[in-house]
Amino acid sequence: MSGKPEQEEQASVITLEGDDGHSYSCQILDIFNFEEKEYALLLNLGEVNNEGEDSENQGSIVVMRLTERGDQSVFQTIESEEEFERVIAHVEDMVKQAEETAAE
Repeated sequence: MSGKPEQEEQASVITLEGDDGHSYSCQILDIFNFEEKEYALLLNLGEVNNEGEDSENQGSIVVMRLTERGDQSVFQTIESEEEFERVIAHVEDMVKQAEETAAE
């Protein structure tokens, strides 16, 4: 993860509550800055207490805005379609750069 203390990297699985009221486990893949805001790239590990069944969104990548409230990090849905599209384009550029670096 980018610019975060080692102890925070160990706590790389979080639980988020979806709009549907269900809780989902997500692994934090990366935290990055873009346009002076912080975002998190998450891997959806599936619904909590799903009794072994695969969640339909399990394995999907989730991008959320990360804000600070007091001493806590809060994950927020990106409501603006324009902001979301810019962030996704940035993530795609990050992936492309990582692939090019790995190929060298």
